[in-house]
Amino acid sequence: MKRAFKQLMASLLAMAMAWISMGVPMANAAMVETSQLITTEQSIDDRATVLAFLDREQVQDELLAHGVSPDEAKARVASLNDQEVAMLAGQIDQLPAGGFVGAVIGAAVFIFLVLLVTDILGFTDIYPFVHHR
Repeated sequence: MKRAFKQLMASLLAMAMAWISMGVPMANAAMVETSQLITTEQSIDDRATVLAFLDREQVQDELLAHGVSPDEAKARVASLNDQEVAMLAGQIDQLPAGGFVGAVIGAAVFIFLVLLVTDILGFTDIYPFVHHR
């Protein structure tokens, strides 16, 4: 009786271990190239640059004047791909030091237009005046 119980428990334990191990994915190790790491870091830096730009009071005022809340603009930046974020960050990096108001307004209008185009293309639904078919 004891032996049958031990065999039953061993069988159940073996089946449970096999069942649990089926749901665990295999871990893969690989070398990461320096260029991949640099690209990832650059993308993170570009997003931080754009988000820091959106945190400026003048930019937020300009966005609100165009009917865009700063939170919506930040959500839109989060949904942009790396190339689009790099383009925006490049535009911001070209602004003159000291925050020239015209350049800030121009960048805010540029962000507004990028948001508008992505809304027209149907990637997002931020502006109520853009009707999707």
